[in-house]
Amino acid sequence: MTLREACPGSSERDALQRLLEHAKQVAKRTAGKAAIVKAKLRTAKAKARAVEFAELEKLRKREEKVKRKEDLDKAIKAFVTKWNKKRDREEAAKEAKQARKHAIKLRSLALVSDDKEKKSVAGVAEDAKAAARRATKARKKRV
Repeated sequence: MTLREACPGSSERDALQRLLEHAKQVAKRTAGKAAIVKAKLRTAKAKARAVEFAELEKLRKREEKVKRKEDLDKAIKAFVTKWNKKRDREEAAKEAKQARKHAIKLRSLALVSDDKEKKSVAGVAEDAKAAARRATKARKKRV
């Protein structure tokens, strides 16, 4: 008597049991693969978010750098303008002072010299004063 004859239907039961075990093993492998795929997907999403954040941060830093450079250029320009105004005022004052000195010297020469020379020297003195005034006005217009 064989084993099959002793337990009728046992081969079917064994086949079904093997099939069930095989299905369980396949299910375990599939679940493992699914878990790996899900983990890879989460990792890929996290990497994408990190790259996007890094790009935004780089862009923000670039914009900030450009703004700082513009602010620096603006401050330098304001300083140079102020400096030039101050220098021009000082130069105009210096030229006016020299013109006054020359005018005083020419007047004193005019008083000492004769009438004929007196008129020509007085004219020269007036011309010097007028030139000083023109120089002062020209400086003011430039500023």
